[in-house]
Amino acid sequence: MPELNRKPPTAVRRELRREVGFGCPVEGCGIPYLEYHHFDPEWHVEKHHRPEGMIALCSTHHAKADAWTIEQCRELKRNPHTAEVSGRFEWMRREVVAIIGGNYYHETPNMVVFRDHPIIWFERDDRGYLLLSIRMLSISGQPRTELTANDWEILGEPIEVDSPPNGSFLQVKYENGDEVGIRFKKWDSAEKLREVHPRILVLGDQIRFPLVTAEVHLAVGGTDIRFNSKNSELGGIQMQGNIMSRCGNGLVFG
Repeated sequence: MPELNRKPPTAVRRELRREVGFGCPVEGCGIPYLEYHHFDPEWHVEKHHRPEGMIALCSTHHAKADAWTIEQCRELKRNPHTAEVSGRFEWMRREVVAIIGGNYYHETPNMVVFRDHPIIWFERDDRGYLLLSIRMLSISGQPRTELTANDWEILGEPIEVDSPPNGSFLQVKYENGDEVGIRFKKWDSAEKLREVHPRILVLGDQIRFPLVTAEVHLAVGGTDIRFNSKNSELGGIQMQGNIMSRCGNGLVFG
């Protein structure tokens, strides 16, 4: 029988994140980049993934967690010190290709525009770095997660928030079907990029390696507006594989 992997299954990780309100439960912390601590029993005693004997913590408090007793860990699970959950993408480059709903945006500041207002866009800081912003759409009337110039804040009452310690990815889902996902990735060569996103190579000498991409998924619950990994779906129309380069606005709808 193969040895159990230390990384817990998806369902267990999701349960542990929800339990602490999607941020480190230690008082005054709230950091959203979570790892998973085995305390009852500890991993070296028994390799297991039983949620009742585990707790989600940031990497700093995970490294210190052996100082806590089993009862202290249980108390932290019962009464987490929930705080505002927020973070920042540290990916700052002067060139980033955005991948949104199966379409590609290069040197196009307003990638997706709804009713004359950008909902996914880049802006440059005073050093020329591109910073990503997203305004989630929703028919719920409730607050939704915001990304402003690479800084993000979780608003409303999500049912899922996932942001691993390396800070390259964020996914947020709400009960009504609203969701957003952002993933930054570095590609060291055209050969690697060709395996996954060959259409970007149409840009030829306009892009340089290593190249960073920012892939965005977005869905508006209760509507037919969805930007998934394969295409953009709007009112029964599907778009994919388009390249928009050096345009003021990319996809405009509404």
